Amino acid sequence: MCGRYCFTRISGDEKLDAVKRYMEKNYPGQYKTGEIFPGDFAPAVIHRKDRIVAVPAGFGFPGYQDNRLIINARSETVAEKKTFAECLRDRRVILPASGFYEWSHHDRKKTKYLFTVDTMQTIYLCGIYKLIDGACRFVILTRPANDSMIEVHDRMPVIVGEKEVRPYLTDRDAADEIIATASPELARKPA
Repeated sequence: MCGRYCFTRISGDEKLDAVKRYMEKNYPGQYKTGEIFPGDFAPAVIHRKDRIVAVPAGFGFPGYQDNRLIINARSETVAEKKTFAECLRDRRVILPASGFYEWSHHDRKKTKYLFTVDTMQTIYLCGIYKLIDGACRFVILTRPANDSMIEVHDRMPVIVGEKEVRPYLTDRDAADEIIATASPELARKPA
């Protein structure tokens, strides 16, 4: 599960800084930084008109009951679900992030942790998007947790390295392969 993530403005990462500059130039005031909650608009990277561009996108698809947002899709079944299949085929998104948050379900305190990847200053969360009322809206793909995550939660976001960003966005076969591969080892600290 991935219900919140972090997009920080302070970074030495060239790619994250480029996304920030592009967003500030083209979409000033139309997105949030810091801790991103469901419903927030945040920087999202998509493939549009043969270019990789950043756009503001809302976190979550409208739900079917009680106005709840759908924020995640299971990578193992996303291609089979009516709500998600077309998006996976035609509209994949990358969410650049400094890390993501998860709460331990194994203790009574529900400790909040920030997860990062030691070898990556910026992590890239895989998702899918659709246009709803003229706005780009996304969900984050999740997968079964690996050994570095399982102690806290049984699901984790699909995370790719920088080299997989373009293939994930532009090539459906490559995206399927990327989604199926193992995720990186995560580092965690109480948030």
